[in-house]
Amino acid sequence: MENLNLNQKVIAWLNSARGISNRKIEKLIEYFDGSTKNLWDNFESEKNNLTILKPEIIAFLIKTKCSFEEKFIKRLNQENASIITIFDNAYPKKLKQCSGAPYILYYKGSIEKIDDFSIAVVGSRKATAYGKWAAEKFTKDLAELEVNIISGLAAGIDAVAHKTALKSNTNTFGVIGCGIDKIYPMSNERLYSEISEKGGAVITEYPFGMQPLPNNFYGRNRIISGLSDGVLVIEAQTKSGTLITAGHAANQGREVFAIPGNINSLYSKGTNALIKDGAKITVSVYDILEEFPKLKEKLKKKNKFVDCIHFTNEEKKIIECIKQGTENLYEINTKTGIEAGKLLSFMTVLEMKGAVKQIQGSKFVLNI
Repeated sequence: MENLNLNQKVIAWLNSARGISNRKIEKLIEYFDGSTKNLWDNFESEKNNLTILKPEIIAFLIKTKCSFEEKFIKRLNQENASIITIFDNAYPKKLKQCSGAPYILYYKGSIEKIDDFSIAVVGSRKATAYGKWAAEKFTKDLAELEVNIISGLAAGIDAVAHKTALKSNTNTFGVIGCGIDKIYPMSNERLYSEISEKGGAVITEYPFGMQPLPNNFYGRNRIISGLSDGVLVIEAQTKSGTLITAGHAANQGREVFAIPGNINSLYSKGTNALIKDGAKITVSVYDILEEFPKLKEKLKKKNKFVDCIHFTNEEKKIIECIKQGTENLYEINTKTGIEAGKLLSFMTVLEMKGAVKQIQGSKFVLNI
């Protein structure tokens, strides 16, 4: 960046003092009649009245004020990073509507497409083989519809979602719980670069130098859900950051989807509990599409160009079976002889092609 507007300069300056939370920035702006200019011009003269700040924070801000902009821009350029504030027109629209939206976002990459339809794919860091399979499958299915994938750039489910999105040529955005100059975990170093190089962005509200402290991830999770139209939870323990993200999503009015899992698995207890509490049970991408008419219509338009002759032999068997009145998976499995695990994959592909749709009671009917 070559220069900062006044709002960017003031918010970044306040954010650089790590003792200032997003809520305190809000209160400071309110104190100065909602004007960042008044705040900048009168901060020192009002310092004795700013009781919400510790004396050492006030001293730090006064000391760094004069040289802040020049040093900050230099650091941004060194890191190849940019910033945007809640006052800027390009600030993510969905996030801006959320209570407690961060006043500043640092990012590497591009946020040009961030307002496009987006689904957050989140889950356990210690993902099982089932969880990784589900993350890859659902991310790939969503990517077919050019859906943005939002996640937290953690190990496990997050990493699988980001990597699959990149392979599928859809935009992906990773929200981190540390400074934009920090990489956590280090195993995702290459992933950080790929996301910012291929149309997406790595995003944070935390200033340069901020370490990935445990408390940071609570705030980071509200950004993941806030940037999304819906949140898909794949695996989660009963007490986990993933469930916090789901909680934020519910409070923000976002749709929450959960993939059911083995009742004996620690990593499915959280997702199964979400379903019990009202999250939509999700066994195919169609369960997500049902909640978003525009996305569903997009699938229909996409499938207008699918020649129904071009089905595999297995797919034709399934279609014929359903045509004859068979609706549940057990009967389809019995009549076609297609192995149960493979049958689920075929059903998902047929849903994506618009040939079949799932209805209540885990039954399938023709859609062509």
